[in-house]
Amino acid sequence: MKITELTCYSAKGLLYIKLDTDEGISGFGECSPMQIETTLQLLRNVVKPQVLGMSPFDGEKMEEKVLTKHYKLSGQLLAMAFSGVEIACWDIRAKAARQPLYNLLGGLYRSEVPLYGSSMSRDLPPAEEAAKLREMLDRFRFPAVKIKVGPRMGSGMPVRLEDDVAKVKAVREAVGPVVKLMVDGNSSYSYVQAVQLYDKIKQYDIHHYEEPCPYYDVEAYVRLAASLPVPIHVGEQDWNIYTFRDFIARGACHMYAADPIKCGGLSNAKRAAALCRAFGVQYVPHNTTRGIGFAAALHLAASTPECSGYYEYSIEKDNLREQFLSVPFEPKDGRIAVPTGEGLGIEVDVEKMEALLQVTR
Repeated sequence: MKITELTCYSAKGLLYIKLDTDEGISGFGECSPMQIETTLQLLRNVVKPQVLGMSPFDGEKMEEKVLTKHYKLSGQLLAMAFSGVEIACWDIRAKAARQPLYNLLGGLYRSEVPLYGSSMSRDLPPAEEAAKLREMLDRFRFPAVKIKVGPRMGSGMPVRLEDDVAKVKAVREAVGPVVKLMVDGNSSYSYVQAVQLYDKIKQYDIHHYEEPCPYYDVEAYVRLAASLPVPIHVGEQDWNIYTFRDFIARGACHMYAADPIKCGGLSNAKRAAALCRAFGVQYVPHNTTRGIGFAAALHLAASTPECSGYYEYSIEKDNLREQFLSVPFEPKDGRIAVPTGEGLGIEVDVEKMEALLQVTR
């Protein structure tokens, strides 16, 4: 079996991949939607020339050709570009075997995954953010929720800890004392600010503290993990196994979050999981897609014992990605079932993608 075509479907906030083969089996993947135009150039000029003509079963050789051969281009964007192709290869392999993907990744360890409702908004007043979370709790019965704090790394905005405290307080009061509450800083704070904020919000029973400091600052995370009495969650930006090793082996986190649509795909995600097992760290992969990437993440959770925590589920309405699934994912009682069909176990509406999205071949 050989790959004969690589097609990209894109729009603002979405980048899907379709691989065709000479045996008529097609596979789908998803790339992180950060810097889509640049990622499309990498897919067209770097990734596609390497993978055309290759077997979708030759995963290690393909990864070496794309990521190692082009080591002077190495980094997040190339890993993001390759992630969609790598996931599509797994989809093809599982379809060829007429098996659900989880059976190729290690077998069915769990058949459903507990979720947390994740709010993507930063600018809503505390009362509106609290009402938004309460509405989603009433609808989906999530056992946990997560909110954004801080201005986000690179925004140029000043850090206002009092605003973050007000938001955390309002959400805790809205969701009640039983629902677990997580906060995500997206690299907003210095080490000192991260400590100061936690000291101000610890009374609201924080379940995990995600990426408060710049995501690449291993030293800051070593200090945070050693000094704060709350699980530190980091890793969604990472793509390199050596970075995985540094954070996990040095005790810089309690939860790790390598994202299969960012980190180079499912094989690299499984490597992160193996490191987590070796060092007693919980693996909680990042993923906010609710589309093809979410399906891949569910198969990862289904087959990986270390994925024992709550999975992220974006509560934003009118999610573009799920519009192209014939049957969108729907949580029930705060959980979601792992797809059991062949491959990723989803049906992608290619005709709709062809009509509504930018197509690049």
